Amino acid sequence: MKVDTYAVLPEELASQVKAIDRESFAWAYSQTPQAARRSKDKFCSARDRAGHIIVAEKREVVGAAQWYRRTITVDGDTILLGGIGSLCTRKDKRKLGVGTLLLKRAMQELRRNSIDIAYLCTQVGKDWMVRFYEKAGFVCLVPGHTYTGRSGKRYTEYDGMIAPVCSRGVFSHITMMKRPLDIGRGNW
Repeated sequence: MKVDTYAVLPEELASQVKAIDRESFAWAYSQTPQAARRSKDKFCSARDRAGHIIVAEKREVVGAAQWYRRTITVDGDTILLGGIGSLCTRKDKRKLGVGTLLLKRAMQELRRNSIDIAYLCTQVGKDWMVRFYEKAGFVCLVPGHTYTGRSGKRYTEYDGMIAPVCSRGVFSHITMMKRPLDIGRGNW
């Protein structure tokens, strides 16, 4: 299997990635119109996308992820927040290490770009998902995280995880906070 990164996906890969994304996140493609509007408001951070990571086997995409970056302020200090989103593996290639390859490459990209900490949202109620991300140093954001949507509405959620990348001090500070982490505008 071959792992590559792209700033912008070539069209021939984008259609394969979309098919895997639809398969992995089917719920997002079958939302009610009201839920779809809410998701669009919440996940309004495409401008923060820094790149795509693709795992391919014989010219066929078998897994994909995106990585993000933005500047946020935590207790008066400016930090670089990185993120991982839309990590997915083609159904017939699951449990073969594709997700681990994607996660490792995403963390490498974040390190290469001097990101202080990494953030992602996932289904923290599923133990296997939490264990998967813990392999890369992620821990659950117990007090939650908050952000503003495109509309300006503030959301507070409890499905976030963070990991140290280039600043263990910032990571330690955030994990000790008793209040939700404000990740800025839009979720990943």
